[in-house]
Amino acid sequence: MEQQEFEITLKPEDAALPETISVQHRDETFRFTLNGADISILNNGDNSWSLVSGDLAQERVNAIGQAIEAWYGRQPL
Repeated sequence: MEQQEFEITLKPEDAALPETISVQHRDETFRFTLNGADISILNNGDNSWSLVSGDLAQERVNAIGQAIEAWYGRQPL
């Protein structure tokens, strides 16, 4: 599978400004760097997301996963 790279933008509740995250998708996982830490998450296939590697609260994993789903929803078929 060819690696796909795209950007998502989120606005955390505790942040004044939105943040843009560059996401790499090569296999089942989605990888990105957040606050200098490498993070990897996985779509469980049932609208839920799991942390594969890194340190991130589940709420944040879910918010990033939802932004990834929204990005794919905006792409032409």
